[in-house]
Amino acid sequence: MVIQVLLVAESPDAKTTTVSTTIEVNTADPRWPAWLVDAVTFQAQEGARKLRDQIIEQQAIAGDRFVPLAAVVPAAEVGR
Repeated sequence: MVIQVLLVAESPDAKTTTVSTTIEVNTADPRWPAWLVDAVTFQAQEGARKLRDQIIEQQAIAGDRFVPLAAVVPAAEVGR
């Protein structure tokens, strides 16, 4: 099984920044559920760092400090 982790940040002026990665999961391994949680968590953290770096590069966010993902991605709405 292959899972894609996709992080997208969109600015009000319709500029979009995207970070994507894929994770291959061996479902024959009985430990795959725990491994999957760890792998998705790690990839999401790395993706958030890359996304932050891209946004800073585009000068969408001033500064060089850590920006929480929630600060750049709007909250999910019902039905989304």
